[in-house]
Amino acid sequence: MDKKKLTPEESFDIINKAISNFKMNYKEGGKIFLLWGWILTFASFSSFILLSLLNRMEAHELRAGNWELKGLFSIGIWVVFGLIGFIFMFFMNRKSNKVKKVYSHLDGYFKSLWTVTAASFFIATILCIKLQIDPPPIMLLIAGIGTTTSGLLIKFRPVIIGGMAFFVFSIASTFVSNEYIALIVGASIICGYLIPGYFLKSAKE
Repeated sequence: MDKKKLTPEESFDIINKAISNFKMNYKEGGKIFLLWGWILTFASFSSFILLSLLNRMEAHELRAGNWELKGLFSIGIWVVFGLIGFIFMFFMNRKSNKVKKVYSHLDGYFKSLWTVTAASFFIATILCIKLQIDPPPIMLLIAGIGTTTSGLLIKFRPVIIGGMAFFVFSIASTFVSNEYIALIVGASIICGYLIPGYFLKSAKE
């Protein structure tokens, strides 16, 4: 039996349907953006409060090797909130996979993209600790790459703009020091994850 050749219009139609199916799945998964948005926002402002208190107590004069104790406390906050986020995301994905009916190659690509992005966050954290540099500029840059690529993939402008906001805040964070970097990170999470997440959740097309 001869295979029917697709016309350029039919091929284009199939591609558009695949993107539409993926966008539908992704919009349903917009809650992941909101999950990480809220968790990382709380982590940012918690870090700011803790560092402000430690600075007032002159904890910056206490050192553990070459690292200030306030830096270790700050990293501890991010680790705790990060673990909470992964636990919630595990159960959310498990529930979503049970009811999800439409899959595409774009779903696999999107999953691979954020797996690599998560690995980049982990490696960057180790490098920042080893080199004793502030993580925010690097972390926001990585978040911007993952988010902007996601937005371009699903052709959803709020996510693209949110990803570009991460780039702007990544640069801005290099001009800020001490606990105020946490406020920059918090603002970037709100612009990059929370706002696009709500747009994604309410999208109807």
